[in-house]
Amino acid sequence: MNTQLIGSQAVKLLSNLTGQDFTVHDITPQVVFMANVIALLKGVIHADAKVSEDEVSQFRATLSKLNVGNKQTFELSKLLYSGIQKYKLHSEIDDFLILLVPLSEAEKLLLFGLGYRMTMADSSLDESERKYLRDLGKRLEIESRHHDVLEYSFGGKSYNNQDFQEVCELIDPARFHDLGTVFVNAADDLLTALNQLVKTEIKEPQNVPSSTDSVSGEYQKLQGFQLQKQSLLKRINHLSQLIDGGIKESFIPITFRDKIQSIKDKLESQRFRVAVIGDFSQGKSTLLNALLGEEIQPVRAIPCSGTLSVLKYGDRKRVVCRYRDGSEQEIAVEDYQKKAAISKEAALNNRSEELLNSYIAEIIFEHPNLLLCRNGVEIVDSPGLNEHPDRTRVTEELLKETDAILFMTNANKLLTQGERDIITRIKEREGVRPLENLFLVVNFMDNLDSDEDREDVQIAANSIIKDGSITGKDRIHFVSAKSALKATLGNTSNEYLVSFQNFTQTLESFLTDERGFVILQSATQDLNELTQECVSEINNAIDSLNTNLEASYKKEILERIGEATGRFVTIRKMVDYLRKQTNDLALISWQENSTKFQAKIEQWSKDWKTDHNPLFSRDSLIQDYVGQFSKSLQDEINLWVQLHLNNEIISPKLNLLDRGIKEELTALNSSFSGLDKKIGTNFDDNFRPAFNNFDASYVAAWTAGGVVGGGAGAAAAFFMIPALALGPAVIIGIAAAALLGGGGLWASMADAYYQIGKQVCDSGFGEFKKLEDSIKEKISEFIATLFDNRIQSVDLLIKQVISEYENRLELEERKQQEEGDRLRSSISSKKQEFENTLKS
Repeated sequence: MNTQLIGSQAVKLLSNLTGQDFTVHDITPQVVFMANVIALLKGVIHADAKVSEDEVSQFRATLSKLNVGNKQTFELSKLLYSGIQKYKLHSEIDDFLILLVPLSEAEKLLLFGLGYRMTMADSSLDESERKYLRDLGKRLEIESRHHDVLEYSFGGKSYNNQDFQEVCELIDPARFHDLGTVFVNAADDLLTALNQLVKTEIKEPQNVPSSTDSVSGEYQKLQGFQLQKQSLLKRINHLSQLIDGGIKESFIPITFRDKIQSIKDKLESQRFRVAVIGDFSQGKSTLLNALLGEEIQPVRAIPCSGTLSVLKYGDRKRVVCRYRDGSEQEIAVEDYQKKAAISKEAALNNRSEELLNSYIAEIIFEHPNLLLCRNGVEIVDSPGLNEHPDRTRVTEELLKETDAILFMTNANKLLTQGERDIITRIKEREGVRPLENLFLVVNFMDNLDSDEDREDVQIAANSIIKDGSITGKDRIHFVSAKSALKATLGNTSNEYLVSFQNFTQTLESFLTDERGFVILQSATQDLNELTQECVSEINNAIDSLNTNLEASYKKEILERIGEATGRFVTIRKMVDYLRKQTNDLALISWQENSTKFQAKIEQWSKDWKTDHNPLFSRDSLIQDYVGQFSKSLQDEINLWVQLHLNNEIISPKLNLLDRGIKEELTALNSSFSGLDKKIGTNFDDNFRPAFNNFDASYVAAWTAGGVVGGGAGAAAAFFMIPALALGPAVIIGIAAAALLGGGGLWASMADAYYQIGKQVCDSGFGEFKKLEDSIKEKISEFIATLFDNRIQSVDLLIKQVISEYENRLELEERKQQEEGDRLRSSISSKKQEFENTLKS
């Protein structure tokens, strides 16, 4: 899947479909594929405007198979189904294409294969369903021949066998292992369905089998082996999921993940390796071309194979040269035969020198359509071993990890001494083990003129069986590779094609029944042993469950009680320290600023305004001035409270305190989450609202009027109003002082106003200074109240936390047996799942 094509549109679309806030990192290939499967199946179901019970059943069965063993994708599929149904994604083609475009060719075929199978849920392919799939496939540029295979396979019509094999290869589950279980399950399900259809498919009558059909039929056993292998890989994937779950729940060691991966890697990488060896000009390349059903290897009348060539399956045609210095290079496919061959001049003259000086170690040719290779076989073609300057090294390279050896000899000069020497060296390499994997292929049987000659060759060849050089049933075959290839490519039949088919069937049986059986048996044994180890680990987990549960939750809860107490002590120390700092700074600031009040107000008194006269309404004038004095003093106090006490002193300190408190409570809340994960409690759920409310109460206080909760004026009133209540006695004293000061006569009326204002200020500040200590006490009291409110709230919350911990400890002790039983049941259920894999 081209994940680079999953852009913001796809993220937004999937978020809308699921109701989840996805990011691009959340969109995995499995998410995209599941959405496409559900949308496509619904599109097919609704294409004919009729929804049958069979279609609904097929839809459910498909989703169930895709999600088997994966609860997470099952839950996701439910969300996707609801969203796709709501937004009708299957009919909104432009939106649908946003999710379809990232799919690879193989993934598109896998998806449409499920779609075509859905069309047959009600036993008939409606034209509207066919049109829906064809039109959508055309938008995605899916090849029409692949559509034909899928449509005709499920519709019971004849199809091109080569195209069918190509589709099967493209949807091989092995392709999808890196993408996740949804892909593997889908591929396994679809491939199984297609292979079942093959058994009941009505074949077109043909007098002469085509080359593809004749060879394809011979490789049914190899295909069957691949299906067995995929079935075993599916079991491995299932066990891998169980192991991952066990690791997450801590009753399976994490090292088991590497063990199951090792088994999987070994089986996935398994290929049957067939080496073709012999002297020059024995028809090795022609034999290979006949096996492959295509002229791949270079063929000339003179020796031409110049290096080791490895033919194997690949997604596309490509050729890689591996050099003796360890480097490798991909070359054009058209250059393959040129690279694989030696020059004519070297072949006719000094062949050995060119071979010795060749800098190519081997050439790897990958091809998607080679019949034998796409059924899990790799073929190694060699240069002729006679006269090769480095014969020993070449032989060793050929036989390394080889399953079958095809030894070519010429019927006209059967088993030369050099060839017998090579067979002897191969047998010596095996030691005491019998040489069971060597097939003697006698070529050029068509060059023998008489039946007597053919009989003599057969007798001579069989003598090698009698002397024990080769062991095993049907290990000698008499063929004409050239005639068999000609018949295969010409879509005809002859006696040599029949004998060649007998040879390929024998080779196939050997690979699957002997080598393949050992491979599957070994993988199955490894899988069973690992499963038994898992069961043993689960038994140990059950045995230690009671002890671990009791020790863990008691220890953890008691530690949290100690932590809560410790954090309260820390907060208390912060409060005491910051309260003292705040109080000291406030008193210093008050002392500095209060001494400046008198000079300011005396200056302002010169501008006081009044409607009263010093001669006719003196008492009222004094009372008016007293009011203006009080207001001016109150304004100065308010200003000090706002600018200095509030902004410069209290606010920063309370901010610092609240941050410290929040850090401690956040840490405590985080501790709840950790505890919940360890012992399965829900402290976090219980206390998160309390923590949030605690934090919100301070936010509300700030927005309502600063730290004082009612504005700076309220703070000033809290400790200043008593100082401003100048009573009648004070006013009489001011009047008397005014008369004495002016002797009852003033130089002018302005002087009278000034003298009275001055006396009001002097008397007012005299009274104000008497309350100095009281004011300082009020300041300290106010600051203490602010800080005490914090500590009281924290104290209440911490006590609640500790009480809850203690209650929960008691509750958990009562629940221990119940929880232990539940866990034992859960783990035992997991154990049963592991044991069930042994029976599959």
